[in-house]
Amino acid sequence: WSVMAGLNQEELGAFLGFAWGRRRMPTQAGGEHLKLTLDPTIGDNHLPRAHTCFFTLDLPLYTREETLRAKLLYALRHCASIDADQTAT
Repeated sequence: WSVMAGLNQEELGAFLGFAWGRRRMPTQAGGEHLKLTLDPTIGDNHLPRAHTCFFTLDLPLYTREETLRAKLLYALRHCASIDADQTAT
């Protein structure tokens, strides 16, 4: 949680966009809660994985807090698109 506490407002908005597909929480509480899962089968070489439809985030079991911060920020900055949404086939 210390990594989350260290994010600025822009990064927090990007986190919501990454994990939920929206940069803001709804104005009325709708019972939405982030589900966070630690995946011990993958580690430092992997990025976090989001399931925006379910407001779920799978985190690899990183060995250091600095690695978690770096991988999370990379994902927030470079993995903002929802796969195949709004894409013509």
